[in-house]
Amino acid sequence: GTIYGLDANYYNSETIESGMGYWVRATEDGEITISSGVSAKQVSFVNRVEDANSITFSSERYTTELYFGVEIPAEEILSYSLPPMFPQMDFDVRFSGDMKVVPESGEIEVLNQSETLTIEYDIMIDAGDKMEWVLSSESGDKFVLEGTGEITVPSEQKFVLSRIAVIPETFTLHQNFPNPFNPITTLSYDLPKDSDVRLAIFDMLGNEVATLV
Repeated sequence: GTIYGLDANYYNSETIESGMGYWVRATEDGEITISSGVSAKQVSFVNRVEDANSITFSSERYTTELYFGVEIPAEEILSYSLPPMFPQMDFDVRFSGDMKVVPESGEIEVLNQSETLTIEYDIMIDAGDKMEWVLSSESGDKFVLEGTGEITVPSEQKFVLSRIAVIPETFTLHQNFPNPFNPITTLSYDLPKDSDVRLAIFDMLGNEVATLV
């Protein structure tokens, strides 16, 4: 998965053609010998992004897919790296550090010659309780990524993908759970901004029994 060809933008090459140049990820200096009629030894490869969240960036002619929401073992991370970007390319999208996958959040670098970008997303892994996946543009627009969807935006040089806590819109004290209980229950509340909190328990006659927080 780390042999790339270049045709205005990078692509994963399934074949090596005579006279063409390719980018190959290696961890040390070495030599590659290609002989006709000889079977090459193949190393088994587990695709760690097969069930990951995906976000696809498209211009008028080119498309690049990135992944997030999964952990990649340290010894395999270079299998998800990309060749270096250079200004003469027509189109390129990647996470900073020349990666095509991040566990949770990362800056997305864009090289695009057209005026707009079409962004498609497919969220297979939920962000978690009271969390959400958010894509922020350099101009300040924010898009919550849920389920599947498509958005078209003016072309930007940078986006930021984040897994962030959902900020409540109003103060809310939720019903305790479980109720009735014996001997433990949980009390939850939402705050729309940082605030000092006093949480007290009263009996049916209005007498304060305890101050919890």
